[in-house]
Parts: sequence; structure tokens; C-alpha cells
Amino acid sequence: MLATICQGLKECDFYQLHGVPDLRWNDQLAAQAQAWAEKVARQAYVTYKEMSGLGENITFFPRDLDPDSIVEHWYEEHEKYEYDTPGWQCGTNYFTQVIWKETEEVGIGRASGKLASPGDQVIVAFYRPAGNNNRAGQFAGNVLKPLRRDETITE
Repeated sequence: MLATICQGLKECDFYQLHGVPDLRWNDQLAAQAQAWAEKVARQAYVTYKEMSGLGENITFFPRDLDPDSIVEHWYEEHEKYEYDTPGWQCGTNYFTQVIWKETEEVGIGRASGKLASPGDQVIVAFYRPAGNNNRAGQFAGNVLKPLRRDETITE
């Protein structure tokens, strides 16, 4: 499943759509993400690891949700992002991390356990270098407007 999520990140065309390079899979990040997913699943609430230099997306999903849907869910936040006023914007942090131009690597972990619903799983994605950097000019240089409209993504 994890490789499928990573493959989904590559195949969903989000990177090409925004003119940014594809992410590379990193086994070390995946191992860290897996360990963190297991911890979050045991405690049944989201906490962020907040490791220096790493970005993270952490979400609960139904266990039967297909991996492409997970990536698409994160990307859907693009509809709320105001490109003309770049910066940290409420409800867009998953999206901005997914397409952050300077991010090069990703590792993903998945676990189920003592979650809110017995059918849930937690997905943890760690990214390096981290996105969502709020220093001046970072959002404008890393969260790029789509180069073209993709009907399959924006439906």
C-alpha cells in the first residue's frame, strides 16, 4: 500500500501540473514515518513529530480508501489556496507540502490500531526538505500556480 501511495504521488500529475520536480522515495523517511504512524495509531489522536528539516502530513483515513484517493484528498486543498496572497493559509497545509517545489524526498507510513473508528488507519508522510516554510518569499517561490487546468483533478 505504501509504495502505491508513493506511486500515486508520482502519477497524479500534481508536480507536473505545478511545474515542480517529482519526489523521490526515501527508505529512511519511510521507516521514521512508519514508526510515527504506529505511535499515532496507538494513542488515537494526531500529534506531529516536528523534526527539524522534515515536513509532515498526518491524516486518519478509512482503511479501505484507495491510495490515490489519499493523495487526491491532500491535493484538494488547492481549491482554497490564494496564489495571489502566498503564505500560510488555513486549511491548505497538506496541499502546500505535497507540491512544495524545494521538497525532494518522501517516506510514508501506515498503521491502524486504537483509532476513532475501527475501520480507520493513520497515514504519515515525511518530506525532506520540509515545506510550509513561512520565511519571506518561501511560499511564493515554492507553491506555484498550476501551469494548466486538469479536469480530472479539479472535478
